[in-house]
This record gives sequence, C-alpha cells and structure tokens, in this order.
Amino acid sequence: MEDNSYRLIVEYFEKTISDDGLTQLQEWIEESPENLAQFSETIQILEASKTYFKQPEHAGSSWARINAHITQPQIQVIKHSSKFNWMAYAAACLLICTAGWFGYRYFKQSPVLVYEEISNVDGKHSKIMLPDSSTVYLGGGSKLRYAKNFSGEKRDVTLNGEAFFDVVHQAKPFVVKSGDITTVVLGTSFNIKAYLADHKVAVTVKSGKVGVMANVQGKPQMVKYLVKNEEISINTQNGIYTFNNTDASAVTSWINNEFVFYNTTYREIAASLEHHYGVKIRFTEQDLGNVRLTAKLRGMTLTDAMETLSALSGLGYTQKGDQLFISNNNQKGGSIMK
Repeated sequence: MEDNSYRLIVEYFEKTISDDGLTQLQEWIEESPENLAQFSETIQILEASKTYFKQPEHAGSSWARINAHITQPQIQVIKHSSKFNWMAYAAACLLICTAGWFGYRYFKQSPVLVYEEISNVDGKHSKIMLPDSSTVYLGGGSKLRYAKNFSGEKRDVTLNGEAFFDVVHQAKPFVVKSGDITTVVLGTSFNIKAYLADHKVAVTVKSGKVGVMANVQGKPQMVKYLVKNEEISINTQNGIYTFNNTDASAVTSWINNEFVFYNTTYREIAASLEHHYGVKIRFTEQDLGNVRLTAKLRGMTLTDAMETLSALSGLGYTQKGDQLFISNNNQKGGSIMK
C-alpha cells in the first residue's frame, strides 16, 4: 500500500481527513477490488487497535503493530554516543506517552452504539428508512440489525433473510454482513438473499457497483466486483460460487408483490412463496422439487399463484391449513407468463 493511501485511511479513521483527502480516498477505493479489500482490512486493523487500547499496558504499542502489519522495513543497528542514546531514550518515552494518550482519548470519545433490530415473520414485508436515509425493503422471514446512528467509519448492517437496499451515496462505506459473506458499497441499489438456514448467499446488483467479500480464515478476501445486472451466488458450506448475468428487475420484483422465475427449480420457487405468503410447501416426492419452471406471477393471491404453477408444471397440490403438498399428476409442464 502506498504511504499516501495509508495516511488517508488513518485520517479517515481518526475523523481528521479533509474534504480533498476524502475525495482522493474515495477515488482510490473505487480504482480496484484490491484497494477496497485493503481499505477494509486496514480499518479492521485500526479497529482492533482501538480495542487493544482497553489494556493500558499495550496502549503505546498498538500503532507500532499496525505499521508493522503494513510494512516490514529492514532493521539496522547503529552505535551512537551516550548523549545520543539519552536523547533517543527521552524521545522514545515521549512517543510512547503520546501514542498512549491518543489511544486513550480516542477510545474515551468513541460513541456508544445503540442498535435497532427489525424482524419479519414469513408473509410480512416492511420498508425501513436507515439513519443515512438509505431505504431497505425487508422480505418475509427476514431480520435486519443496524445502529440507530451511523457514527462510525462504516455504515454496518447485518442481514439474515432477503432485502433490497437502495443506498445513499457517501464516502463512508455501507457494509452488509450475512454470516461469513460481506457486501461493501458506497452508494448503489442491490438485492441480497441470505437465509442462513439455506447455506447460500445471492447478491444481485440493480445499479452501481458492489464488492462481495468472504471471510477466509478470519480475514476478508475479495470474491467479486459486481455491476448492474450481475449476480453472484455463494455456497457458504463449501465456498463454491457461481457468477452470471441476470435481469435485476426480475430478481427484485418481489418488492412490488411480483415474482419472475426463469428456468427455476420448483423447490426454489416454493422457498420464495413460503417467505412471501407465510406457508409451508412440501413435495410428496423429492424429485418433484427439481422440476424447472418459467413463470411470472403478478400480484396474485396464494391460490392464484398455486393454480398458475399447477397448470405450468402439471403437478397437483392440496392445502391443509398453512401447509401445501405438491404431488405428481403425471402431466408434462411447459412455460407460462401471466
């Protein structure tokens, strides 16, 4: 990392960065995935040092550790006079005291974050306005956690479930954590589907640029940069991911009470309908869930949606309370757009 870039990150972290410096830092971050990853890693190191300041005996050594992580210069031993040694000793004491005071002052001034947590049961959707005026559409069976005041160096939120984010552009990164997968943006709109029980995270970009990172052995590693109409799907159990071009408008149509499926397995469709309508869908034979369908469901009731899928797939269904059972009628399905 160039010294100037590191200096700007430290100034950003210390909240002493100038407007020109902030612009330079933002441009540097957007130059490459590596720069974004380096920014995130350096911020994490600085955060760790702030926590380290809680231990008084380490207050003077944290910044040395940070610098050592960034660059490892060769050390040369040079003998000096006793007078110089005394001056060096005094200077070192002053440096240690100053670093310790800075760490203590920064830690003391760090605001206490109060978090908001919003949970939707299956069948319920909600629209959320975040402290920075970004908008989140939270899907059924989903949970969102965020600070009531984005006062830190990042706008951090945590998601379990599905949400569409329309993020206000700022130099301060907007970070969505979904298990070991982290999505980083400055300002854009995108959809994340990350039900932790599914062991799968899918990120789809509707506008702007999004960086997707994975936690590998405790360190963030850039997986992919995405732009409009690009999607990445990551298996969180084995780390395997797939990348493809897609229609982001179709993926995000659920926020308007619509569903668009292209060559999608019935099992995946059923999972979406479960969260949207608050029901449980079961297959009397597991292979039935592998049937692939193409369909568009606009503002339909559950009954209308199931009748459409039944006509398309040739598979029947029965409903008992909030449970639906898909069975084989031995008919061939096709494609239907309604």
